[in-house]
Amino acid sequence: MPREGKVQRDDKTGLAGESVSLYCEVDREMCGNVHSMKWSKGFKRLFIYSEDPYVENAEGSFLGRTIFHYSNETKNSTLEVFPMRIEDEGEYSCEITFFNAHEGCAMVQYVNLTIQALPSYPQLSFEDGSRVQNATTVGPFDEAEVLILNCESSGGKPVAQVTWYNGSHPIAGEYSTIMDEDGTGTGTNVLRLPLSRADLGTTLTCEAMNEAMDSPHSAFVTVDVNVPPLSVIASGAESPLHEGEEVTLECVARGARPKAIITWLNGTVPVKDAVTEVNMETDNTYESRSRLQFHATRFENERTFTCEVTNVVLENRNQKPMRREVTLDVRYVPIVKVRPENLTVNESMDVLIFCQYSANPSQLTHVHWYQDLRQVDVAGQPGKYGNGNVDHPSLLIKNTSSSDMGEYTCRVSNEVGASRVINSAYVSVLFRPQVQVVMDRTEPVSEEDRVNVTLICEAVKANPVELVRVRWYLQGELLKELPECDGNASLYGSNSELCDIDPARMLLENVFKDFHGNYSCEGMNEAGWGPRSADAELVVHYAPGPAFINKPSYVKKGTSLELTCNVEDPGRPAASQFRWFRGSHLVPDVTTATWTINPVSLETEDNFTCVPFNVEGEGERATVFIDVQAAPVFIDRLPPYYGALMSAKRVSLSCRVECSPLCSIEWLKNDEPLLNDTHYSISTRRLPPDSSSGDLESVSSELTWRMDRWPGGMLDRDLDNANYTCNSSGNDAGPGVISHTYFRVEYPPEQIVVSETYIQVGEGEIPPKVICNASSYPEPTYVWQHAGQTVSMGAVLNMDYPIKRSRAGEYQCIAENRHGEMKAATNFDVLFKPECKIDREDGGSGEDAHILLICRAAANPEEVAFRWRLLNETLTQDITSEGLESRLRLPATSESLGTYYCYVNNTLGESIPCEIDVTGVAGIIEKLADDNLIVISAIVAAVIVLVIIICVVIIVICRRQRHAGKYPEGSKPPSTGHKDNGVPSSPDDDTNKQTFYENLPFHGMQAPPNKPFKSSLDGGDMEYADVDYATYNYGPIPYKAASVSNAEEKKAEQEAEMKGVPVRPPRKK
Repeated sequence: MPREGKVQRDDKTGLAGESVSLYCEVDREMCGNVHSMKWSKGFKRLFIYSEDPYVENAEGSFLGRTIFHYSNETKNSTLEVFPMRIEDEGEYSCEITFFNAHEGCAMVQYVNLTIQALPSYPQLSFEDGSRVQNATTVGPFDEAEVLILNCESSGGKPVAQVTWYNGSHPIAGEYSTIMDEDGTGTGTNVLRLPLSRADLGTTLTCEAMNEAMDSPHSAFVTVDVNVPPLSVIASGAESPLHEGEEVTLECVARGARPKAIITWLNGTVPVKDAVTEVNMETDNTYESRSRLQFHATRFENERTFTCEVTNVVLENRNQKPMRREVTLDVRYVPIVKVRPENLTVNESMDVLIFCQYSANPSQLTHVHWYQDLRQVDVAGQPGKYGNGNVDHPSLLIKNTSSSDMGEYTCRVSNEVGASRVINSAYVSVLFRPQVQVVMDRTEPVSEEDRVNVTLICEAVKANPVELVRVRWYLQGELLKELPECDGNASLYGSNSELCDIDPARMLLENVFKDFHGNYSCEGMNEAGWGPRSADAELVVHYAPGPAFINKPSYVKKGTSLELTCNVEDPGRPAASQFRWFRGSHLVPDVTTATWTINPVSLETEDNFTCVPFNVEGEGERATVFIDVQAAPVFIDRLPPYYGALMSAKRVSLSCRVECSPLCSIEWLKNDEPLLNDTHYSISTRRLPPDSSSGDLESVSSELTWRMDRWPGGMLDRDLDNANYTCNSSGNDAGPGVISHTYFRVEYPPEQIVVSETYIQVGEGEIPPKVICNASSYPEPTYVWQHAGQTVSMGAVLNMDYPIKRSRAGEYQCIAENRHGEMKAATNFDVLFKPECKIDREDGGSGEDAHILLICRAAANPEEVAFRWRLLNETLTQDITSEGLESRLRLPATSESLGTYYCYVNNTLGESIPCEIDVTGVAGIIEKLADDNLIVISAIVAAVIVLVIIICVVIIVICRRQRHAGKYPEGSKPPSTGHKDNGVPSSPDDDTNKQTFYENLPFHGMQAPPNKPFKSSLDGGDMEYADVDYATYNYGPIPYKAASVSNAEEKKAEQEAEMKGVPVRPPRKK
């Protein structure tokens, strides 16, 4: 048919990597049925479609990338291409050959396809080419530095427009493009930005956009800028300070990044004690706050402190630090010095003492003079004193006397406060002595040492201080006057040695306790006798006297015991510490007169000794013996519960009671006394005190069951459960004690049962719970095991998840207590659809050469049915099936080549088909005669060509088959329509009931007829008479009924076996 008629054109735009649909209008009503359609680009054919014979092929660059959509009910056909490539851009033509074409038919339709491509995400870099990561911070850069950033986006078609933004505001940059050979290109924008303080923390965004995009791609960076400090403020010395006050000088530098470095200078000397605090401000700069703290002294008055501030920006610019100065005004009290420092005068003379000072402020508010630290009333005694005021601070003492003798100090005040005393002036005036007694031994002396003690009568206040005579007193009575030669010439010559002694010193020899007492003296100098001194005590120490101990008459264990050590003569110093002994062992922790022992225990029963002592030694010791008693108390009481195995060979209970004096023990059963009789024996023994446990003497008793007297030597689990009591008598120390226990007969697990012994469940279903129960005491614990592994703890086996076939089999319940265990089992029968595999075996030779295909299945129930298919043909010949295996015997001829499918079906459904490609030709050649080599050669050549063609077809079929295998029954492939290399589906797929022609080559097609073709067949689809689709969807009805019947029968047999009911002999498997 000639190509004529109208021509249609259309424009189409596609995106690289996505799909595009090329439309071609088909008007069957006007132009008749379609013989073929061909898509081309230029002179290259890319796709061909034909209805008779059926062909649907992609060629060239479209191979493997097309899906063709066409239906008789619509006027449009669609060729979907995926994925699109850049090189696919161009003009495409769709040529349609109709069986009844005329000039009004659109036989040639053109589509101008434009391919666009998304650009890459922007790539950022510095001027030197180093990459910058997206969403990062760049810098830091110094203020006024020029930041150069490159932004590049490649692969776009058309080339991406690249733009810089500061926030939402575009920034001018240098934009350029580079085109690639495939029509794509790269857009670049270079940003040159002089940085300022306002750029700190700003976000620079680069966006790439072309016509293929709905929204731009973007990348951004945050800029970090270093800036110098904006301001420096120094404060802290605005008002005058007082000496001793804490001074806080503060230097605040704001607006710096990085943080400012603050240095303090005292004059020109750096100060290192400042504390600096750094805080981030809202504009991402730093505030540095440095505090210098110290206590002000007068030396800091009018001193200048300097705050220097810098950071790396100032250093990089070689700029000097920013400076702020603070000058201190320190107010301090006057500093005073008096002169002359020593004055000696006779009575009635005048004395002038000068007071010199330094102060801030210098104006005085008060002037005070002190004599021996006592204030002098200058203003109140104008006849005695002169000057001594704020105008004339110096002091004039008129008509001096002995009372004026002493140390004089001057204290002046200003508005800050009073001065400190730096020095003093000493004024000496002659007067009669005032004395005191001083001993050469300031500490007490020991009588045992028999030492000598020297007493000294020392002039405290006298001028001159030399004493010429001294009177000594003991307890207020005159003891002796020295020297003794004065006034006693008849007894002592003028040259006697007694006249040359120092009267202010008296020696006491071999001092003992009678020398203890208060001593005093009177002294005489050139001015005469002075008053008597105050008493001075001489202390003489000696050891304490004998001791005795007070104790109670009755001592009980667990109570408190108090022992007191008494002494008639406590010695000097009085004995306040004591040594205590338990037996022969010293108790180091007790040193007081009273020892409290709490509580009294076994170790308290012993001899106790006390020894009083002081620094001079020990007194005579005292000893007593303590006898300890104990009220009855359990050492070993009965447990609240006691259980014994009903078949135990020995059963006994025991208790032990501490009691001193000893007590007795009796046993009771249900409050009735027990004695040594036919069923029980009681043994009691006395135990001595145990120092390791601290127990006093005790009584131990054991109650033993005579198991040989019990019926059958076994306990009765009901009758022999009882309350048993251990009861002691009282003694002098207290009442008796009692202990109870409940005795229970125990036995191992028995009578174990499970709620289900056989459970049939489909794979993927959640099986029901199984409950295990057994009788025992104590109550048993339950463990479920499968294949030797523990799968559950507790009486309930609850598999609340879809079961797999691997979990089928026997599950054991094990009930266990401390006396034994017992087991019961349940079986899980997991049903699943068949799965299959095909193996090939070649056999025979010559005329008997054959190929054997073996389909092996796995399924539960194992009653299965097989069917074989070659393409759309169901095979029924040369097939033998038995159990889970089916065999298909094929002759070794070229007619046997192809892809074979095996389907397996049981009551749960049909398997996914397994397949095998039969491609071998062994055995075929053997059938040929050896006498016609030319014929053989021709046949071999034809076979080789045929095998190559079949291999190509099979490869395409296998690719389609693998694609179909990804979507099991119930699922759908991701797209619809006829693909250019599919695999035939099962007969129950309505979309594949068309006759399938396995991609015949187009060059073998016949020329289209001159008139419309009319098929002699009324139906368009052919179905096989021996196929029942509904049956094979759910399994053949006879097989399903048999499988269900067998499963129910098997379950009934297992339940009968668990209940002990006779059943028929086991079935044959």
